[in-house]
Amino acid sequence: MSGSDTNATKRKWAPKSRSGCNRDPDPLKVVLWHPNDVAIRRISPTPGHSNEESRAFHFFRTKVAINLGGFFDSSFWTLDVLRVAQHEDPVRHAIVALASLSETLLDTAPGSNKQAPKPFAIRQHSKAISNLRKKIDESDDSSVEVILITCALFICYEMFQSHNEEALSHMSSGIYVYFNWHSNRRKSLPQNTPSAIEVQLQRLFGRLMLQTILFVQAKPQDWKFIIPSFTPELPSIPLVFASLEEARASLDGCMCSIYHGMLASQFQGLDNNFQEIPKDSISQLEPLEEWALAYKRFIEDQIGGLSPSERIAATLLEIQQITASIIAATMPVSQETVFDAFDQSFSRVLTLATQLLCSNNENTDPEPPLFPAFEMGIIPHFYFAASRCRDPSLRRQALHLLRLGPRQEGIWHRDVLAGIAERIITMEEMGCQNAQTSADIPGSARLSMLNTTIDPARRTVTLHCCRQQSEEGIGYVMYELVEY
Repeated sequence: MSGSDTNATKRKWAPKSRSGCNRDPDPLKVVLWHPNDVAIRRISPTPGHSNEESRAFHFFRTKVAINLGGFFDSSFWTLDVLRVAQHEDPVRHAIVALASLSETLLDTAPGSNKQAPKPFAIRQHSKAISNLRKKIDESDDSSVEVILITCALFICYEMFQSHNEEALSHMSSGIYVYFNWHSNRRKSLPQNTPSAIEVQLQRLFGRLMLQTILFVQAKPQDWKFIIPSFTPELPSIPLVFASLEEARASLDGCMCSIYHGMLASQFQGLDNNFQEIPKDSISQLEPLEEWALAYKRFIEDQIGGLSPSERIAATLLEIQQITASIIAATMPVSQETVFDAFDQSFSRVLTLATQLLCSNNENTDPEPPLFPAFEMGIIPHFYFAASRCRDPSLRRQALHLLRLGPRQEGIWHRDVLAGIAERIITMEEMGCQNAQTSADIPGSARLSMLNTTIDPARRTVTLHCCRQQSEEGIGYVMYELVEY
């Protein structure tokens, strides 16, 4: 994860405007950032479903949607999205395009370059864009919901092809549209109870924000959504959670509020003559610690009633909380040695992750999922441990587990992360062959990851990293080319 490295290049990424971004005058139009070289054909307001469309729609429902939730429930995709698609053309065409693309990907051998979408998928994608433009002109609440769902499907369309830059651009635009819409509704209707679909979109785009800011190929200069007024409120944490879904929503809410608030403070500080805004890491940790207590009570009360798949999801939530606590306590990173205090936490993450992988293998089909999940799952946590924990034994255990994990989760690719982590370990431990603990890896040998450029066609990653050379923080920047 790269979220803890944002401070390393903060001046370079300082936004030009006082608000922290250069906003489009019409926030809804940022969703259509990506040009399409295919002529968009005019369609009737109530087009008939061709056999090919019906078959693709069925394929999405039975093969694609069920995997998009990852370790958690996929009902948003299998029920809510399909329900909207019944009467909203942008969503329906986006689903058919994604399903057609997915069928093409089934014919691609693992590890090889992915095939281009077939003409049918491209036409359907173009129809989705054409119909989405009409929705943008309407600009009412129901239209925004359709726009956001279509945007999520566009993100899937790019994710499945490993088009990271395109996916990240859609994600950044969609997150901005959501937060702008949510902020305006909060001001105009402060007492309004959100609809079920609005709650689902809030959670979905909150998790997309976490993916965006933690991803190794981060581009903060494109983050239109890092505005102080957009920082989500911390959720109210009960004494004990009533369900696994409530616990997940609460943890997501804590992470969104903490991470967004920290980044907004940094960006605002950069915009005010580069003055640093101090953070209180203790207060940032409080909601996560409060969540852990409520979650512990829930597990003690309910563990016996959880299904095997729910137990796997419950384990992942605990892993997410531990990783979030490490990030909250260390962001922004000034010295890489700060992570040495968390070796016990990293060890706990790896113990839980081993249990998760073993349980997942026992309770799922022997064949891996046909298509990647939309959500972040377990592999970012393996990468974080392998790259941030300097205990030689623990980080190698993390690298081993990473290679055993799912091939892709969201925009996170196992082989890419494993290649980066392995190179970091090699570079940091060069000359430290007898290292036994984190303390044996000197601070001057450690790398801070600034950014990466991933080239899926060539299967290479260019690492942009910094090695600190003195206690004053003076270091030098280097580039490394990694094949995966």
